[in-house]
Amino acid sequence: MPGTDEDIVRELMNRSTDDLHASSAVTAGIVRRHRRRRLRNRALGAVVTGAAAGTAFAVVASAPGGVPRPAARHSASAAPALRLTAAQITLYRLSSAAAATAARPGGRYVEMTEKQDGCDRTSIIDSLTGDTWTYQQGAGIPAELPVDRHGSPTEAAFDAMPTDPSALRALLLTQARQQQAQAMAEEKRIMAEHGKKAAVPTPVNLSDDDYVFDQATTMLWNPLVGPALRSALYKVLAETPGVQVRMGARDSLGRPAVEISRYESAVGVNQETFEDLRTGAVLETAFVYRRDTSEGTDVYLSVTGHHNLPPDPYGS
Repeated sequence: MPGTDEDIVRELMNRSTDDLHASSAVTAGIVRRHRRRRLRNRALGAVVTGAAAGTAFAVVASAPGGVPRPAARHSASAAPALRLTAAQITLYRLSSAAAATAARPGGRYVEMTEKQDGCDRTSIIDSLTGDTWTYQQGAGIPAELPVDRHGSPTEAAFDAMPTDPSALRALLLTQARQQQAQAMAEEKRIMAEHGKKAAVPTPVNLSDDDYVFDQATTMLWNPLVGPALRSALYKVLAETPGVQVRMGARDSLGRPAVEISRYESAVGVNQETFEDLRTGAVLETAFVYRRDTSEGTDVYLSVTGHHNLPPDPYGS
């Protein structure tokens, strides 16, 4: 399981010829698949400073400013009210639940346990510096990954992010474009180091909505995200076309959940995330590849806070 940008790009090289770099679609598929896995060790690839139904529904409308507004009464000139879809109503319910949930776990260090593709994993994030420690148990994987210095935004960095849905969407797009540029530059650099002839990488044809969904659902995973930002992220998803919402779902452990998904046709992957409707917390994420029927899953088990850095939970 690749744990660094270089590991990811080495896989790209293995799929390419001696004269050509991997195609943009292959690049995006590998980088995005492993980026989601690597995010268990690196909460966001790039930090930007600055400031109900049982069937699936597509999000096709949005409320201005991310807040549904009732129609004005007794006014013949008032604009017609926007009608929210069932999906949007559910996402706004998640937004409200997240806003009302208690603040982040107490203590400087936040420990999160999960089951990733059948293997046990524990991530510990320093909320003040973003440093991340990752420990694992499973066949064929290292027991510990190198400490990822400043691998996650800090609590303060998250708190500085905008909670207005339009401004937050713009920030997510900026992050996504920076990450893509970094991945492509790294691909070219490593191939050059190994004597590979590398043409100028071309970006895969992902839409802004593809990027926004990926960034928003990734950020929702991070346990350092506070209630206000988590609430705003659900509003961004409510305004993103192509998002599907299914009530009455269950995650891999059988926990009741709301399933939120979106299909990225450029890379043939359906990104799925399962949320707790009561709290807005993420229960599970999954990548399902339609072209080869493969998938990767992360099931989130617990989040706890500590005043001191916890030891390796597996004693390796």
